[in-house]
Amino acid sequence: MCEIAADSFTSSNTIIRSLENVENNFKVNCNWLPSHLSLDDFKSGKRFSSSGMSMCLINAVNHRIIDIIPERNNKFLRNYFIQYSYKARLSVMTITVDLYAPYRSLIKELFPNAFIIADKFHVVTQAYTAMNKIRIRVMKEYGAGTHEYRALKRFWKLLLKNQDDVDYHRYYPRINFKYAELSDSEVLDRLFDMSSELKTAYEYYQLLLQMYRKNSCQLLNLLTDTVSWNLPPEMRQALKTIKKHKAEIENSFVLPRLTNGPIEGVNNHIKVIKRIAYGYNNFKHFRLRILLSLKNNVIFFST
Repeated sequence: MCEIAADSFTSSNTIIRSLENVENNFKVNCNWLPSHLSLDDFKSGKRFSSSGMSMCLINAVNHRIIDIIPERNNKFLRNYFIQYSYKARLSVMTITVDLYAPYRSLIKELFPNAFIIADKFHVVTQAYTAMNKIRIRVMKEYGAGTHEYRALKRFWKLLLKNQDDVDYHRYYPRINFKYAELSDSEVLDRLFDMSSELKTAYEYYQLLLQMYRKNSCQLLNLLTDTVSWNLPPEMRQALKTIKKHKAEIENSFVLPRLTNGPIEGVNNHIKVIKRIAYGYNNFKHFRLRILLSLKNNVIFFST
């Protein structure tokens, strides 16, 4: 505020009053909601929220911000969404969210016609994290300084790469394998010789990636039918998550373009806004600054 005031040759109080004068333009329309919503939380700080987390609400189709909500707890969110008319809430067909459990009961209560879509990034992250944990555990079992330790550390990205993008044809001298000319697929085979658990986890992880690439219910069934004891302990949590959110994952196959990717981008912009301002003391000013800076349902900029 002070910097804007200095650039405008006026006082910071005048800038604050000008900002507050536009607040009425950004009041939510309680008689309307889009057919497809996307929800995600972001770190706003303890000044605005007991949990330090606030909520961003956007139109999942055109990616315009509908509102910024100060709290993410269910009681506050219920009081917030209940202000929208029943007709507006009935019009919502899908809500895309992460895997945070408390949202589910609230959505079912307030949006009776809405299908929940589990954001695929958060589902894949469960398996991605498990793969890294298994690799690090195997490295520690071999011990620092061993050939296996160094190879597993060097080729960690290859273990997480989509199998469809793995190179089978080009060969390179590999320092970790005595400069043998190996393709990426042959490197993977040698890594799997070091640990059968790593190979099992890799196959499960790749099946998950293929499921999303093909939007395949058949592959989803293969994933959920896997016996948990056949998987390494770290990957069992991913299996548990997939089973728990199976119906929501199936919903994502129907409308694969609806993800939380756009709202994650919005959250990154919000972090930048907060950082540039060295934080905000007033949530009203913080909300208005976000709505003025990013695409919203009120101001449409012509191109």
